[in-house]
Amino acid sequence: DRRPRQSPSRIEHPQTMGVAASKKTQSCWPMSPKPVLHYFDINGRGELSKLIAAVGGLELECVEYPFSANGASAADKLKAGPVQSEHTKAATAMGMDGCGLPILVHGDLKIYQSFACQNYLASTGPKYPKVTAQQQAVDDMFQGALEDCMGLGAGVILSGGDPALVPKVMEKVLAHLSKYIPDKGFVHGKDAPTTADLAVLVLTQALIPFGATLGEGAAECYGKFPKAVALGERAAAFPAIATWLTNEHCNLKKPPKAARK
Repeated sequence: DRRPRQSPSRIEHPQTMGVAASKKTQSCWPMSPKPVLHYFDINGRGELSKLIAAVGGLELECVEYPFSANGASAADKLKAGPVQSEHTKAATAMGMDGCGLPILVHGDLKIYQSFACQNYLASTGPKYPKVTAQQQAVDDMFQGALEDCMGLGAGVILSGGDPALVPKVMEKVLAHLSKYIPDKGFVHGKDAPTTADLAVLVLTQALIPFGATLGEGAAECYGKFPKAVALGERAAAFPAIATWLTNEHCNLKKPPKAARK
């Protein structure tokens, strides 16, 4: 098949039409009133989906589970053996046995993997900014960079990884991403933030895993990247995001519920 492939968030078919879909087509979708995101009671890999939904004007139902994991990587989890917890039982009940969180359910659609959830919410949010193929590629790059850092931080917390590696990798990632960050406004010059801006918000303000693993070195690390920090602050100040940050299901800066006072 020599036809050009589309970004996951722009694949157009009857149930998951991309950003460019017409309002008439979108109104015909056999969807439930709102998507449901299943994730832990921490920031982790779930918060970016919530931020994207907030920008897009999507009412997102959040189902939270006590944080529980038997390792950071697939290899760690296989070595530790299966874990029985609230989230694994819920995944099995949804027909998603063996799938990690986040899991997104919307009507008949059931998906897991953070990229899939994020791109679906971006493509279906009525207020989410329309982006070109090039802009989507940049957003995807920021997503991947966030995932790289997320995986490293998770390895420190869950698998005994070396915390000294976290600032080294964060500095490498933020140094490159800063090349795309403007002095004012958002990465693509839109009136609202896109995934790239929101990924930087998570990278610069999330407690888990970044604040928790950087510890007292956080100020020194972030101090080297004022453009990234400023972009995160601008994204946080966007009205829909500012509202979301006060929501009970926003876990950007919170520890697991079991550790909250």
